[in-house]
Amino acid sequence: MKLKQMIRVFFILLIIFGHLSDAYAFSNCQVKYDSDKRALPALKGMCNVCHLSANGSGPQNEFGVAFKNAGFKITNDLVAKFPDFFQKQVLDNLPSGSTSSSGEILNNPTSGSTSSSGEALKPVISRIKPGKVKTNVQTMISIMGKNFVNGAKTFVDNNEAITTFKSNVLLFADFILNTVGKHEVKVQNPDEQESNTVKVKSK
Repeated sequence: MKLKQMIRVFFILLIIFGHLSDAYAFSNCQVKYDSDKRALPALKGMCNVCHLSANGSGPQNEFGVAFKNAGFKITNDLVAKFPDFFQKQVLDNLPSGSTSSSGEILNNPTSGSTSSSGEALKPVISRIKPGKVKTNVQTMISIMGKNFVNGAKTFVDNNEAITTFKSNVLLFADFILNTVGKHEVKVQNPDEQESNTVKVKSK
């Protein structure tokens, strides 16, 4: 084999090895998140902790990329930037008004659904991912916040979406948007208390 051919084969193998290494690393992403004592129990075993897709395929989300860059370790910086992914006892030790990596101020998402007096609390949306979706395509978004109750409903422009309750801090909503622009998303608990509205943009 000529020298040029050998060099070419070497670089091809190097590229393939690099891709396989990344794939292997991300195949362990969920395992490493699940095994950390600070991981949110409601998110354990869920591929879209690190991926945009619920089945774990395709590109990583913002947290997944940050988790990879941190060596797949839950650092204090990750806890501060992504409070939606960690348990309350960790968040209690952080300053109030923690921000996401995009600079957005987040509410503490781990509060219960009732006050100390037993009064039901209104649901609150802190963040929606992704914030931009495609039109005329079945879409699933993650709704992060607090005070969600099993049986909660999601409405997009006052149209009810298919809602999956995961915990009092996380819901999934499936829907199709037929028009380009901004659309209002809100959550309604079974007691008919409604959350704030957050906009999702379709393109």
